[in-house]
Amino acid sequence: MDGDAEEEETEEETPLSIATKARRNSPITYAQLLSANKREFDYAVALLIREADLALNRTEVYSVTNKNQTAPSGDIHDYLSLSKYYWPNPKTENQLPYIRRDGHINPEIETVRDYRLLRTMIREVHMMGMAYHFTGDKRYADKCAMRLKEWFLDEATYMNPNINYGSLQKGQKLGARTGVLDMFTIFRVFDALHYLKQEPTWPKDLIPNLQAWFTRYIKWLETSVLAKQERRGNNNHGTYFDVQIIGIYLFLGRVDDARDVAESALTNRIDLQITGKGEQPEELERKTSWYYSVFNLQAMMTLARWGDDLGVDMWHHKGPQGQSIKKAIDFMLPYALKGGEGWPVPNIKGFPMGDYLKCLQIAWNIYGDEKYLDAIAQLEPQIQREMDAGNLKTISTFLCDISTLLEANKRGGQGLIWHWCLT
Repeated sequence: MDGDAEEEETEEETPLSIATKARRNSPITYAQLLSANKREFDYAVALLIREADLALNRTEVYSVTNKNQTAPSGDIHDYLSLSKYYWPNPKTENQLPYIRRDGHINPEIETVRDYRLLRTMIREVHMMGMAYHFTGDKRYADKCAMRLKEWFLDEATYMNPNINYGSLQKGQKLGARTGVLDMFTIFRVFDALHYLKQEPTWPKDLIPNLQAWFTRYIKWLETSVLAKQERRGNNNHGTYFDVQIIGIYLFLGRVDDARDVAESALTNRIDLQITGKGEQPEELERKTSWYYSVFNLQAMMTLARWGDDLGVDMWHHKGPQGQSIKKAIDFMLPYALKGGEGWPVPNIKGFPMGDYLKCLQIAWNIYGDEKYLDAIAQLEPQIQREMDAGNLKTISTFLCDISTLLEANKRGGQGLIWHWCLT
């Protein structure tokens, strides 16, 4: 070889590329994972702890009472959020009734902070709970306990156990059924509690008091008109209702009720919401059809993951026309690999791939099809660009890598971390 020849350029490895190589090796134990993928693991945990430390130092009160307007009930403890796709009516003097513009978010929703504070509380409790799991630092547990008491239990700041005024349209006296969706990520709090309760100084009465609150809340979910309407939804709203209620049932120890929901989802969610070709018709009707197709797919995969623990196999279920979760994943795959080119319906906000990548990671884990690994490798450059631009939750992406690797040959071992892949 000519000594003056240029050395072959070595492509810089990223955490994503490291993860893809490690997947192909299919590590089956925690020790093997750390050996094969230690750089990514360390990077993900470092990001997690950085975010947890920010949450640890925040002093703002997270409460439904921390707003400058109340629900139509007049009770400051009632949760209130505004419907994000409804806008003032330009054809009336008082701008009522509001009109729907699907896919276009009305910035007015930020004038009521309950939704933002609820999601922030859930995210930070989850983040600090995981930081406690990885570090054993009781400061994270103490702050989580404070946040949970602040939102649900303290006399001055508690939230009433209902969402009667979620997704309220200005001028209406009651919220919309879609407001029930606001609480669906609550399962992340229950994930965190799995670890936090192991802290020796954890308040002994906190979990029983939270269970009492959620017993009242689930009564509302089971009986209120709004919640019943949401449960009957034949799109992502119905699917995420199931996600929410299963998580709460499991937190309350109502395993049989959780199993009933998972079993009904075989028909109500997979058979009714996916076609034999893998399309999700209700999501394809949305202006942001790619986003909602992925969003609903993540909900179904969340249900399927819980189904593993409940003895309900949603992953391999096939409906009368061949409807299945795998079909829904595969329907989207060729469009993902072409950056959305040829997508069969209108889609106004592009084709972000971060969450779909997580679906592919899970699909590889469940179905073992090499085409999913090939697709992950092909999509990596776009995912890296999305992360660099701040358009992707970097921590959840890396922890999704870790958790799917941990479950490479045996599902269930690290299931709570696995939720990082979902929503």
